[in-house]
Amino acid sequence: MKTKWMCMILMLALALHLSACGNRQENGNSSENGTINIELQSEEDDPSGNNRIESSEMNVIDLQDNGTDKNIMAVSTVKDSAFSGKVSGCYYADGSQIIVAADKLYLYDMGKGETIASADISMEDLCVQTFTDGYFVVGQGKSGGGGSDDSFAASESGGINGYILDKDFTVQDTISFSGLLSDDLTPQITGIVISQDGKQVAFGGLQGLYLYDISSRKVRTILNYSEEGTAGNMQIATMDSLTFTGNNTLVYVGMAADTSIGGDGVSVYGTVSIDSANLTMTKKGDYKIDTEEVQKGGNLLIMPQSFDKKNGTLLMLDTISNTENTMSFSSRSEGKDGVYCSGQGKYVATAILEESSVTINIYDTVSGKNIHTETVQDSNSTYFQRVPQILILDGSGTCIVVLGRGIDEVNTLIKTFGFAG
Repeated sequence: MKTKWMCMILMLALALHLSACGNRQENGNSSENGTINIELQSEEDDPSGNNRIESSEMNVIDLQDNGTDKNIMAVSTVKDSAFSGKVSGCYYADGSQIIVAADKLYLYDMGKGETIASADISMEDLCVQTFTDGYFVVGQGKSGGGGSDDSFAASESGGINGYILDKDFTVQDTISFSGLLSDDLTPQITGIVISQDGKQVAFGGLQGLYLYDISSRKVRTILNYSEEGTAGNMQIATMDSLTFTGNNTLVYVGMAADTSIGGDGVSVYGTVSIDSANLTMTKKGDYKIDTEEVQKGGNLLIMPQSFDKKNGTLLMLDTISNTENTMSFSSRSEGKDGVYCSGQGKYVATAILEESSVTINIYDTVSGKNIHTETVQDSNSTYFQRVPQILILDGSGTCIVVLGRGIDEVNTLIKTFGFAG
């Protein structure tokens, strides 16, 4: 009889213990979307006296039952000790590697958690493109300099410059776009792109589309907008975003005017041959593209809507098959705080800013489903007064959230979390 009672008491104690564990998990430090975040915050000061970077590593437990992933993720952190100065941006490089812009450019390996190489390049605004043998960095030089006399940023201060780097992150060539044309201007960095073989750079001006041959350092006109930029009744006004599909064809996104009716310009996209200037054009009068926010991931071109026209949908173009598709977000207001494409185009993320947090929804570009939701919080609400920068690494299922990079009053805050695709 004693043995029977002892067994019953042990079983009852075990049940109570399991119940208590379940309650602790449900009542833990969970965010509003059902995610428990365990953060490791770096608080060390930068010995150089520059602004330090706060970064975190989060182990994620997704408790939602809405079809999103439910795996426990351990994600590499972006270490603040790897850089000097305030981080002004992070950019996808290749695989688990990213390029970090601070006092100079750093090639950082997320898997190893360390800087592999650096280049003495400093710019106020930039974009990074990869090609077969390296990286192409194009951006606006810092006005007023501030670097050493032999710094790349010291030349053509304030102008648009391009830097070609090899896989070892060594600068192989420098292009000053302000000095390439005598009778036209290159207005923005989104309209500059390198071919996949790294031999040519195409760029859009105010009057035409041009091609720069890297080996000969010569420029030729692909097409003049007023003379050759017509397809049907549509007349090209600008080519604001460019991407190579193959080495002889460009996909562009820009603005055009309907010459049959006049009036304001409408969003268009299409292709142009760099050899023959053959032009195709698709009018998107019902969808106003934010041409400066067009992004390419793998073969996918995502074309977010203009801020004043966002309605919770996203236009995407497969640049190989030249077929378009539309994705619907979880709500009509979603997308106004940023839309971001992963490096290989498998995922698209949106940001939803609140007073002291930002919620990131990650979507699968094939199925259109929301596969993960994550909320990033901080006690300093200043971080959430600007649209964040978000990078998604397809292979590792890692999302990097960069906050405060354009706000002088705070140090840059970098958060990382994982998700299952």
